[in-house]
Amino acid sequence: MSKKAVFLLWLIVLLPFAALAGLLILANNSELPDTAALANPKTNLATEVLSSDGEVLGKFYLENRTNVDFEDLSPYLVQALVATEDERFYSHSGIDLRGTLRAGVYLGKRGGASTITQQLSKMLFTETPGNGIQRVFQKFQEWIIAVRLERQYTKDEILTLYLNKFDWINNAVGIKSAAGVYFGVAPDSLKIEQAAMLIGMAKGPDLYNPVRRPESATDRRNTVLAQMVRNDYITQSEYDSIADLPLGLNFQTVDHKEGLAPYFREVLRAELKVMFSEKDPAGNYKYMKADGSPYNIHRDGLRVFTTIDSRLQRHAEMAVARHLGEELQAQFFNDVAKYRNPPFANSLTTDEINGIKTAAMRRTPRYRYMTGRECPNCHRRVNIEKESEATADFYQCNSEDCMERWRATPADSIVYIFKNEKFPMKVFTWQGERDTLLTPMDSILYYKSILRSGLVSIDPSTGFVKAWVGGNNYKYFKYDHVKQGKRQVGSTFKPFVYATAIREGYSPCYEVPKVPTTFQKGTFNLQEDYTPHDPDRDYGYMVSLKWGLANSVNTVTAWVMKQFGPESVIKLARDLGIESPMEPVVSQCFGVADLSLMEITSANATFANMGVHIKPVYVTRIEDKNGNPIFQMQPETNEALDERTAYTMLSLMQGTVDAVYNKHTGKATGTAMRLRSDLPDRDYDGFDRSIKIAGKTGTTQNQSDGWFMGLTPDLVTGVWVGAEDRSVHFRTLRLGMGTNMALPIWGYYMKAAYADPDLNISQGDFERPEGLGVELDCDAYERSQNIFDTGDDISW
Repeated sequence: MSKKAVFLLWLIVLLPFAALAGLLILANNSELPDTAALANPKTNLATEVLSSDGEVLGKFYLENRTNVDFEDLSPYLVQALVATEDERFYSHSGIDLRGTLRAGVYLGKRGGASTITQQLSKMLFTETPGNGIQRVFQKFQEWIIAVRLERQYTKDEILTLYLNKFDWINNAVGIKSAAGVYFGVAPDSLKIEQAAMLIGMAKGPDLYNPVRRPESATDRRNTVLAQMVRNDYITQSEYDSIADLPLGLNFQTVDHKEGLAPYFREVLRAELKVMFSEKDPAGNYKYMKADGSPYNIHRDGLRVFTTIDSRLQRHAEMAVARHLGEELQAQFFNDVAKYRNPPFANSLTTDEINGIKTAAMRRTPRYRYMTGRECPNCHRRVNIEKESEATADFYQCNSEDCMERWRATPADSIVYIFKNEKFPMKVFTWQGERDTLLTPMDSILYYKSILRSGLVSIDPSTGFVKAWVGGNNYKYFKYDHVKQGKRQVGSTFKPFVYATAIREGYSPCYEVPKVPTTFQKGTFNLQEDYTPHDPDRDYGYMVSLKWGLANSVNTVTAWVMKQFGPESVIKLARDLGIESPMEPVVSQCFGVADLSLMEITSANATFANMGVHIKPVYVTRIEDKNGNPIFQMQPETNEALDERTAYTMLSLMQGTVDAVYNKHTGKATGTAMRLRSDLPDRDYDGFDRSIKIAGKTGTTQNQSDGWFMGLTPDLVTGVWVGAEDRSVHFRTLRLGMGTNMALPIWGYYMKAAYADPDLNISQGDFERPEGLGVELDCDAYERSQNIFDTGDDISW
């Protein structure tokens, strides 16, 4: 053989090795993560929102990922992963040469060459290559990174990193999310067949998606189980018994709009963003990481500990759904259908109705994208350009990750389309989403006729918010009616008027004439005389203050207001925690101010806390991903009332529920006494009189809003019900009063709370201060003679 032939032979033999060495040198000198990056790989960790009883209420995330430690993994996960993806995992140093040669000889037909460590390096540090050459080079980079990972981490840590990083689709990133999404369990509780299914998805999550392709997922799961037999992790008999089992999914949809307390979580999200953007006078973030950057709730894996009790939250959401979904909404549909232009009251003119409908139309996403103000795909309202072509105008979304293009609607056609063209759509009903065909305007009118609700429940001794229901369904109604929404509070404001008198020494049994009270022109900044009336116009006899509050009598409230003036009442309301604007006008005694449900409920909680107001608390502490404290709650308190006044007010408000005797009528009445009544047709037993309840109903003008405040020693709970527009309301006071609209929700909620053995909610009396010295029982004689008449109409 000639020297040239020998040279060529050696060249052919050595060239691949030289090329391999060259590529490895290039890969090693290319941009690769340094040791520090390997020790702290960047991942997007979800922030967890935790209830007071340890349940995850929800997460804030870009990726629904929460890391776990190796000790938190089911051993079946580890065994299945190693048996299926990398049988020699514990014997190689990142690269499996035997597997690589096998893959090269058989072109991957007898298994791939990538080790678990190489797969991890690909997930952690490389981007998708643009072509085949880049992919080959990337493969060499993965080898280098894999070797470095093996030096940096133990085998257990590499497995944990892999499982924490892998995306199991369906908003399940990382093994903790995957175990919860697909099976509703923690990673350490996964059974062998569940672990095998999840590891089987590693070959291709979309291909082996158990939700969409259960047969493929089952076959792949059994392949994993077979690999576990092959590697002596399970026996053949165990395989035979497991392989026939169904997948047994307990699929949990992960969505910000679903789950417990979605309104609370969205308010919390907004407040956390503001909190972490705040800076001190020196320009530093008040809450910052070691590098000086602010915390990001979507990336930094924080743990937010809240005061919400998941059990009370469930009871609260159930109560709202039961009353509105099973009872009140049907009443409302039937009642407003009798208006000339339902659901709007007859008092509105055609122009006023058209104005409401036009304003609602302009707030819809459909109108915004028809006019080029919002992209129909990504829903952004920026980077939209209009382009004119020969046939029509088009809008172009220029956001890099969208680039949607859609046909522009001529301005003069939009109103016609809204009124006349029907579109398939899903609409909210209390019985679930319903597919229907409606014009956009008909859908607007439909939602205008849906009653909304809010409920907030506070522990008066701590100020801790225990339940928060901001609306009916966050997917369809995103406006929060606990803290964001403000409406006229009506008669729920009256206790603050009476508390002003009680604090000045008036007795609950003090009697005043039930006659109209006139506020003269020139007093309290009045421009003319003002004489409020009672709806029944029944006048001419003496009544006690306790009876006046129990029956929400306007003339008695007006008499008290005239003695002290609006400034004194508003000052007390401020001391009780109300911060919203309130004008110093005499009509404030009837609750004309727009207040939030949180404000009015928190103010009432002061009565149940012996006069001490505690600003509502719903976050107790925040920790970073390593458990280090970032924020610790400090309560804000104010001694708004003395103990005697606070307890006396509770006695007055108990009259609302227990009824107060009126000598003139010969009856004992109270606007909330139906709480004590049994309702067999609704499977509802009234509250026993041994359970101490104070309360106050509220109804605003034209019965646009219905309120109820219910006070017990452990929980003070406020409820509001009303439509989106104040011009949409029940036609009559009988149906539209707070007693019918809001009070039943409180009843259902507290019935469930009392019945829950895990909660131990007190059914006892409020704490009585020593040496009270105030006459509270104005009905002692009548009670002793057993001549109470609790009235006839006590149905809901």
